[in-house]
Amino acid sequence: MTADDLSQADVQRLLAAPTVEARAQTAEKIARAFDPTTLSAAERSLAEAIFRLMLNDAEVRVRLALAENLKENRQVPHDVAVALASDVGQVALPMVEFSQVLTDDDLVAIIVSQNAAKQIAVAGRAAVSEDVSRALVDSGNEGAVTRLVENEGAEIAESTFHKVVDVFGERP
Repeated sequence: MTADDLSQADVQRLLAAPTVEARAQTAEKIARAFDPTTLSAAERSLAEAIFRLMLNDAEVRVRLALAENLKENRQVPHDVAVALASDVGQVALPMVEFSQVLTDDDLVAIIVSQNAAKQIAVAGRAAVSEDVSRALVDSGNEGAVTRLVENEGAEIAESTFHKVVDVFGERP
C-alpha cells in the first residue's frame, strides 16, 4: 500500500460528505490501485462493485476519473470498459482510444452507433485490425479515415484501401 491508496480516512470523508470532489478522488484512487495480481479476491470483487456503482454517478467528473485511471488497465472487467466507452465523449474517449479490454466487436459497435469523435478515437488506437478499419471506412467519417490512414498501427486490407481512394481520393 502506498500513500496514494484509498485509506480509512478517505472512506470516512466520503461517508461524511459525499461531495463530487470526494467521489472523484475515491474513483481515482480505487481505479489507480486496481491490480488483480495484488488484490485478494474479496478486494477485487469490492473494487469492481464500486466501479459499477460509480458508472451511474451523475457527475461526469467521477466517471472521467474512472476512465482516465482504467484506460490502460488490461484487467478491467469487460462490462465496465464497455460502459465507460459508451458514456459521454469526455468519459468515453480515453477508453475508446486506449483500452485493450475492448474487442473488435465492441469497437465496430462503437463505430456504427456512436459519434464522429469516438470514431476518430478508434482510428487512433495503437493497433487497429482490418475489420475495424473496414468499419471506419464504411462510416464515411473523413476525420476518422484520415487518422486511420495516418496510423502506422492500422491494418488496412487492400480492398478497404481502394475504397478510401475511391471515396476520399479527391480530397486533400
